[in-house]
Amino acid sequence: MSKSKGTAKIELLMQDLQSKNSALQDTAIDGLVKVGHKAVPPLLRATEHKSYHVRMAAARALGEISDERAIEPLLTLLGDSSVNVQARAAEALAKIGPPSVGPLLESLTSTDQLSRRWAAEALGNIGDDSVVDELMERLTDTNVDVQRAAIAALGALRGKEAAQPLIDVLEGDNVDLSKAAAQALGKIGSALAVEPLVATLSSPSIDVREAAAEALVAIGKRAVPALIEALASDSYVVRRWAAEALGKTGDPRASKPLIERLDDEEARVRRYAALALGQLGETRALRPLMKLLNTKDDDLRYTVVKALGQMGSSRVVRFLAPCLKDRDYVVRFTAAQGLGHIGGPSAARALTVALKDREWSVRFHAVAALGKISHSAALNPLISALSDADPRVRRNAVTAIGGKGAKAGKKGVTALLHVRSSDEDDRVRAAVLEAMAMLS
Repeated sequence: MSKSKGTAKIELLMQDLQSKNSALQDTAIDGLVKVGHKAVPPLLRATEHKSYHVRMAAARALGEISDERAIEPLLTLLGDSSVNVQARAAEALAKIGPPSVGPLLESLTSTDQLSRRWAAEALGNIGDDSVVDELMERLTDTNVDVQRAAIAALGALRGKEAAQPLIDVLEGDNVDLSKAAAQALGKIGSALAVEPLVATLSSPSIDVREAAAEALVAIGKRAVPALIEALASDSYVVRRWAAEALGKTGDPRASKPLIERLDDEEARVRRYAALALGQLGETRALRPLMKLLNTKDDDLRYTVVKALGQMGSSRVVRFLAPCLKDRDYVVRFTAAQGLGHIGGPSAARALTVALKDREWSVRFHAVAALGKISHSAALNPLISALSDADPRVRRNAVTAIGGKGAKAGKKGVTALLHVRSSDEDDRVRAAVLEAMAMLS
């Protein structure tokens, strides 16, 4: 390509870059990135364009090209009047990578708070842990947005030396910063943060409590002893969050203490202990869980049934089957879902009861559960559901049979063809065509 043709091509692409048509602008960006370093000068001029759409597109293209000449203009855009341009400039500087670090550190101490905020974010995304000390200094910045960006960057860099300064923020009065600090501490994974995070489970803010619990889960096995101890807290709020976190850790050490919490005086603690035991797959909890099914509390019965279904053990089927006759329809369809998760012939046979339920949603979920069971015992009940009074259930049965593939056999195909020719609902008949495609 001659120089004149190359220049003409760049000029055409730069014209398209100014288009208000996003698809055309995207194509122009791709084209300029392919041109590479020769496209940098006009793109640098475009960073000063009056339209923020053009400045944003120019920043995006410069980031993809990753030419060091773009660093200073991009730093200027960190203080742009448009937040979208600011974000694109920060992304571009992060893509340029190590050459941006020095200039970004200078911006980190700028008098412009926007520059400081976006410099912190870009430094976190570059991943150079040599900047941890400078970012820690921004934890006491006069601007909350800068503090939050520094916290997130420290979490992204996973610098262990930042743990204590972040703990100090965690224990502060600003809810947003405490939440961000908890999230960062979870990424860093320092054992030093375990006790402060457990203490934060009593925060007045549910967002902070949730972030602290998730951070403890991320820290993993080292957090388990402290979480088990928290199950005995005087605060039911702490006990509830500790129970949830322990279930997510998957650590069997939590089983016995969680079983003990099934007798907790607070219903919410009992519910989360039950769910945690379900996540742990702890079959030793079967009988204690079954006792809770005698409660008049619909929410607690629902939680226990959900926990039983999560266990995934065939031993649970005989405990779940009676729940298909519970007085609350949500409990009944949750039992159906659990049986589908467990699978096997005994679960398939139990689900036939739910196909006769007076509530259509229970029958719907029973059909979905049968669709998940690969055993041949699930086919006949699904075929019978093709005659259900509710078209939503029939359509679900059609889809479930189609999902069986070759296991549907001639019997399944014949049943679907009959539905195709006789069902009065257009959507059910249309579902048959899709199911037949799946079978083929």
